[in-house]
Amino acid sequence: MNRVIISVITALTLLFSGCGGGTSIADELGMVPGLCFLYVHISESMDIDLIPEEFSEFIPLWLCDSLVLRGCFGVSLLGINLTDLTPQLLFLSRELGTDEMLQLGRTGFQCGAEENQQGYDLIDERGSMIGSIASRDGWTCLITGSGADRSARRWLELEKDQSLASDPDLISISESDADLTLLVSQNTIAFISVIPTGMLSRAQIAMLNQVKDMIGAINPKALMVSLSISNEEPPVITLELQLVRDGDNVTSFSVSFSDTELTRLIRDGGFLF
Repeated sequence: MNRVIISVITALTLLFSGCGGGTSIADELGMVPGLCFLYVHISESMDIDLIPEEFSEFIPLWLCDSLVLRGCFGVSLLGINLTDLTPQLLFLSRELGTDEMLQLGRTGFQCGAEENQQGYDLIDERGSMIGSIASRDGWTCLITGSGADRSARRWLELEKDQSLASDPDLISISESDADLTLLVSQNTIAFISVIPTGMLSRAQIAMLNQVKDMIGAINPKALMVSLSISNEEPPVITLELQLVRDGDNVTSFSVSFSDTELTRLIRDGGFLF
């Protein structure tokens, strides 16, 4: 299970990026449940084809590709179903209405749909729920995974003080023009500190304890990681990290990298894998 969670988080980190549109990331965070594990914001300039196909086991890459053609969108990792280890994801867009999101879902998942009080449920041939679609205040969401209809109802009732927008530390570092922006709130950092170790190996427990010790020493409040890929030849990759620590202290780190072979890898769709 530990490897599955790491794979999902890695896939999300690679996929999603900052947006250059009129809506700020802070605005989007007001539509994201505060208890989500992480949030990523996707730019229309992101090339989904650069993502290794292996990640499609955890994330519907076809949906990401369809959404990015229409503009910026975001994805939240709401949780992981412990029975089948599938992630519950919230796809958030201001570019699509309910009907267009429904059409994308029905075509991509090759499923049927049932209308409900808040929008639509996506139903597979066995009658099982694949996802749920709802809209409010100009935003449309598609939530996948077990209990998607319940999560959609909670999303419709989400207040700002229950969202990531209520986290001032996260808001302070949320804005970015990068191609990839990953945001982690204090809720997730606190969760890492209390992860049970019963299903972990000795090596994993030792690693987790090291992470907990680091969290205890640094006392982080919020984290932003961004990745930018320029249009130069060869492209320049810039990685930036911002960490809010106790006492409103902020640690910033940035590094740039360029390599002629990387140009070929990107053109061939292999990225860094």
